[in-house]
Amino acid sequence: MPAFFVTILPPPLALLAVVLLGLLMGLAARLGFLAMGRGVARLTVGAVFGLGFSLGRALPEWWGILVAIIGIVAGLACVSTWERRLGLAPVSSKGPSAWGGSETLLTPEGEPIRLFNHSEIAMGGPVYCDYLFPDGVLLQGLGSSAVFSSDGRYLAAPVPSRQEWGLVILDRQQRKVYRCAESEFWELDAFNPDELIGRYSPLVDNSARQARLEDLLQTAEVVDLIPVADLWLEPGWHPDNFQHTFERPSADGRQRLVGNIVLPATFRDLAQPLEPLHSPRYSISINGQPSGLLMAADAPLVWSSDHRALVCLAEEQANAAQGERYWSWRLDDGWRALPSPWIKSTSEPSFYWHQLLKLDAGQVHIESYLDYPRPGCGRYGYRLDSIHGDTETQTSHDARGRIEVGEFKLTRTAIVMPLDSQGRRGDSHIETQPLQDGVCGLLTWLGDNAEGLGGYRCQIGDWLLPGRWLLDHRVSDCGRYLALLPFAGSTTVATHAVIAHVQEQRLLEGPAMWVARILDFRDGRLSLAVVEGRLDNDLQSSPLQRFNVAAPEVGRDASFCGPDEQSRLFYNTVQLQPADSQLSIVPPWRLVDRPQAATADGDFIQPAPNDQDAAWLFGSETEYADSWVRAGTPRLGGHLLTASGCALVDLAPSMIWSKDGRYLALTCMATDVTELSGRYRGWQLLLLDVQAHTLRIHPRWLGNRPEFEGFDEGKLRVRCFEHDWETEGDEDKGTAQSFLLEDLLQLPTEQLMGEDGLWLRPLQAHLAPAWRALALPAISYFARRSL
Repeated sequence: MPAFFVTILPPPLALLAVVLLGLLMGLAARLGFLAMGRGVARLTVGAVFGLGFSLGRALPEWWGILVAIIGIVAGLACVSTWERRLGLAPVSSKGPSAWGGSETLLTPEGEPIRLFNHSEIAMGGPVYCDYLFPDGVLLQGLGSSAVFSSDGRYLAAPVPSRQEWGLVILDRQQRKVYRCAESEFWELDAFNPDELIGRYSPLVDNSARQARLEDLLQTAEVVDLIPVADLWLEPGWHPDNFQHTFERPSADGRQRLVGNIVLPATFRDLAQPLEPLHSPRYSISINGQPSGLLMAADAPLVWSSDHRALVCLAEEQANAAQGERYWSWRLDDGWRALPSPWIKSTSEPSFYWHQLLKLDAGQVHIESYLDYPRPGCGRYGYRLDSIHGDTETQTSHDARGRIEVGEFKLTRTAIVMPLDSQGRRGDSHIETQPLQDGVCGLLTWLGDNAEGLGGYRCQIGDWLLPGRWLLDHRVSDCGRYLALLPFAGSTTVATHAVIAHVQEQRLLEGPAMWVARILDFRDGRLSLAVVEGRLDNDLQSSPLQRFNVAAPEVGRDASFCGPDEQSRLFYNTVQLQPADSQLSIVPPWRLVDRPQAATADGDFIQPAPNDQDAAWLFGSETEYADSWVRAGTPRLGGHLLTASGCALVDLAPSMIWSKDGRYLALTCMATDVTELSGRYRGWQLLLLDVQAHTLRIHPRWLGNRPEFEGFDEGKLRVRCFEHDWETEGDEDKGTAQSFLLEDLLQLPTEQLMGEDGLWLRPLQAHLAPAWRALALPAISYFARRSL
């Protein structure tokens, strides 16, 4: 329409119409009516075509055609330029991705921007990083979808977050940072002089967002960047309380170690520009005498008891590439570098040290610890994870079978290094944690076997223990015992465990087993990681077959415990308990007298009320099947064997016997349920008749975490909860429901198949050999009574 009406006008009036529309575009943009301005821009484009046709009509023959084409092209170019200046130009392409890969690397002036410290919000999430500009402005934690304004004055970038995103605008001229109250920009596409254009989450709808710059700045929190050396930083991003100097005098005050901060001439060229501020190094001197060493203000340092010597952790100022090491200083002798306190062996437990404990006349004590070798799947596993920090561990069970969690402390030790050590293996000794009465065990290296495993002499006070011992040890929580592993000349594992009774000065030896590591020693029980067999790599682990090749008799073919590319070792947790003059194996199962929770852990036996039968559940674990302590997570995949011979798989720990011992109500959890309106798991009720050897499955799904409360007088009572996980302080009391036994007996019946004394579901009959291969010490007593 504009093209038609402008075409019929003479060229001067047609030109006037185009100019007026252009001015109207500018007025709309100025007043903030951007949508109206873009609409007027479309009218202006039509008017430009009308102007060209008007010129073509006014001029004769081919001159009119040529002038019309030139007029249209020139007019469209002017309109496009005017749109961009007004911020009305549509975004023709998307800006940098919030997931990285297309970050802005140059300023509008063509100078490079340095981006580093890339990270992600969750795994595979949006990317954020640090921006270092050529003028020294350093902004941290900005998203990768950053854009400059068209005039080059501003830079805008989103701030990714797990909750509510942020938006940062940098005023490059005034060195101000605006943190805007705007969470709708995930990706930025354009930054016109007066407007920011972008999009909301590409994961949701990728819908367009736009905001006026003036509005963003007015509602933002603004901070002025401050100069720090050759950087410009936000006040909250630089440490404003670091020490320029520190003192660490001797206790009598006669010797004074002083440190003065050392800063580089430039920060911008460092791999981590703020590292000298966050981890400052100080040149140290004692009594005013420079040392040529650098150290941290909180670095390990210990003065001798006579206050005339010290040992500290420092590095040479002229040769910092060698890294930190321990240095000794004596008033009469000056400084001297000490060798490494300990020569490691890869066959021994992971061993680390750092803090200094005390300095005697001829030796220094350095705090250290042994790692925690936790099995990869809780009580068992095919690897021993090396944990290097205090953590939590399972300590016991409550009456409902839920695990109780306690703190696990690493095995603390101390390296006792002579000050004249030459850095050879065995120059230093290992001191254990204090035992009862404060006495410590002392382990002295004697030699290594062919596998690189060291043999040590052990002395506790004036008691020299006979034989050689491995480095791995554990002091009991009561302090009365020291657990040790005897040294064998040609293997990486021990053949048994030994407990040293400190007060009585006698050794308690455990039964023969291939002991790989000591795990814990609390509440009078020593936990060991024991090699029981191997599982071929092409076989899946299951409670019925954790290994397919049993370990040889202890003392024979120790190479079985070595590496093998075709199979993996199976580690099981075995507990020993001191009793009289020996160590007895603690049964891995527990006897329970009430129904267990759905989060119950471990193997247990639940006898029938009349003790004529019993249910043994074993092998249940969380759906994650890892080594983490997940106290409130439901267990699944349990295997059930009754004393009467019924064998079922894939069960949860919740179960209850009927009062007469004939029926056993069971539960199972399905993790692949799709018909529950978006839920991905479901609980089912099962009824096992141990006399008729039948199984019934209720067609209706139960609630979460079912726990039985009673099964008498023809009624089964069960309580279900709102959530599938328990949390500390959980106030979810659940909802009780009941089922009549006569109704349950009307359900379709599945007859179990008899297989040489076992009763299995037809689809699981192939498991009969594995069931028969089980050792049955747990229910042998009840099995005899059920005959």
